[in-house]
Amino acid sequence: MAIDFERGDPNAPKGHALLYFRSSLNPEEILGTYVICFPISFDVAKYVPPFLMGQVSGIDPKDLSALAYPPAPEKLDGHSALVKLAASREDDVLFCGTLDPSDVPAGMMAVNDAVREYNEKYGSFALSAASDETLVEPGTPGFAVNEVLYGLMSDNDKLGELTRLVGRLRFAAEGMEEGLVAETERDIMALAQHLPENHRVPRLIEEAKTKGEDGARLADLYLQRCFHLTQEEYVKLGQVEEQISDLEARNPSP
Repeated sequence: MAIDFERGDPNAPKGHALLYFRSSLNPEEILGTYVICFPISFDVAKYVPPFLMGQVSGIDPKDLSALAYPPAPEKLDGHSALVKLAASREDDVLFCGTLDPSDVPAGMMAVNDAVREYNEKYGSFALSAASDETLVEPGTPGFAVNEVLYGLMSDNDKLGELTRLVGRLRFAAEGMEEGLVAETERDIMALAQHLPENHRVPRLIEEAKTKGEDGARLADLYLQRCFHLTQEEYVKLGQVEEQISDLEARNPSP
């Protein structure tokens, strides 16, 4: 599984992160869990009564070096709430794609895969830091490479990528990280070349960069609008557009 750092540095993970998915049944629904990587390794056998030693003798300490709780992602209050929570705790934020919230076993497997990948990144960073090695700054993906990848994606994959990038843009804007804002905006506009104009991606970008609850809500509504257009859900599309009109009427652009 590929995890995407919406907040934090993939080359220097903090070791604690909010990990979230989008529901495949409702793109507005956010599902998440919390993952922590333990900075101190230990042998669990030291803490087990002698009569249970046979049951834990084969456990690899690496298997106990990170965990997620809850073990399957649970519904959260929304993306804007996730942003605030991560900022207050200084957590990394990992977007891990979409899943069916009713399929608990699949959710647990997806979480385990994400935890394993995050823990590997944290382990590599911790080893590097302990050896006083110079950390490599995260690179910027080439525009041409992204263009090729976007052209090969299905419509659903493009919307998944759009969701990921909009989340990153929100975090960058809230944190006033101008370089990351500019980089992410370029990536979104490259992706927009492979989406119909009626998705109104430039407008989505502007709302994603607007701070506060209204900006977050409008960005989420414009994102939902893209999903409903692609899936030809015209009743839901009309409902979302009505909500957009009402909210923009209360908050006219300067």
